[in-house]
Amino acid sequence: MLAQRLVFVGHISVDKVENVNGTRVQPGGAALYAAMAARTLSPNVTLISATGKDNQFLNVLDLLPYKDVKIYDAPSTRFHIRYDRRWEAHYLRADHGAGSRITSRRISDRWLRHKSIFHISPMRPANVSRILDKIKQKSPETKVSVNTWINYIRESRRNRRILKDIALNADFFILSDTEAKALAQTDSISSAVRLLKAKMLIVTLGDLGAIISGESVGLQMFAALNLSPDKVVDTTGAGDVWCGAFLATYNLTEDFAKSVSAASTISRIKCSDWGFQSLINLRFKEPNDVIEFVMGLKDGGIQKRIFDYMKD
Repeated sequence: MLAQRLVFVGHISVDKVENVNGTRVQPGGAALYAAMAARTLSPNVTLISATGKDNQFLNVLDLLPYKDVKIYDAPSTRFHIRYDRRWEAHYLRADHGAGSRITSRRISDRWLRHKSIFHISPMRPANVSRILDKIKQKSPETKVSVNTWINYIRESRRNRRILKDIALNADFFILSDTEAKALAQTDSISSAVRLLKAKMLIVTLGDLGAIISGESVGLQMFAALNLSPDKVVDTTGAGDVWCGAFLATYNLTEDFAKSVSAASTISRIKCSDWGFQSLINLRFKEPNDVIEFVMGLKDGGIQKRIFDYMKD
C-alpha cells in the first residue's frame, strides 16, 4: 500500500523532568514526541505546532524535514514533571504559553490537499474538537487520530462530554487504561471498554499491549512483544511515542498486531534514555525490522541492539 503523510498537531514544550535518575531540562511536547517516533519508520512526517522565541531547543526542529511551526514572541509551553519511584507523574507546573495558539486556524489547506493521517496530541478538548471538525469538513476522507491527557479528563464533566463526542468522530481514539477508566467513570477496564463508544477505541495496557474495539474489528486484544528489562531512564512522552509509532506502522501495514508491537517496542526504546535521545538516529526500514530488533535482544540489551539500527 502507498503510505500517506503523517501530520502531528500539538505542543512543543520545554520540560523540566525530575526522577530517580536525576533532573534534566529538555525539549518535549506530545506532538514532538509522537513525530519523533513516527520518523523512525517513515520520512513523510509533518509537525504543526507553535512555540516561543525563548525556547532554547528550537534546533530540534531541524530533525524534521516537514514542519509548520509558528515561532511567537511569547513564553513557550513549559512543564515541570516529577516522577515518584513507581514512575507516576506529578505535574508541578503546566504553562501552555505559545501552545495556546495552536487552534484550528493553524491547520493549513496545504496539508489537507495531500493524502494524510492527522494525529491531534493532547490539548484542551474544546480546541481539539474544533480542529477535528475543520479537518473533517475540509477533507472528509482524511483519517484523524486523537489522544488526550488524564488531567483534562479529570478537570470537568464538560471535558469528558466533549471527549466522548470526539471519540465518535475521530477515526482512532487512543487512551491509556487509566485514562479510559477515568473517562468512563469506572474502576474496571473491561467496563470502560464496553461503555466508551468510538469508531476505533484503542486502550494501551503498557507492557501487555493494547485492546482495540470498533465496529469493523469487534473487540480484540493485541499483545506487545516482550522486551528485556533494561534500566528505565525517563518515561516522559512514552505514551506519545506509542501513538506516533502505532500510526506510522498502521499507515504502512494496516496490521493492528504489528502496529501494537512496534509501538510498544519503540516506546520502550524511548524510555532507555532521556527525552527522545534514543530515537534521534534510530531508523527501521520497515515494520518487520522492529520484530527483528526484539528477536535479537537475546544477543544483548536494548542499548546494544539500538546501535544496529542507527543511521549516521
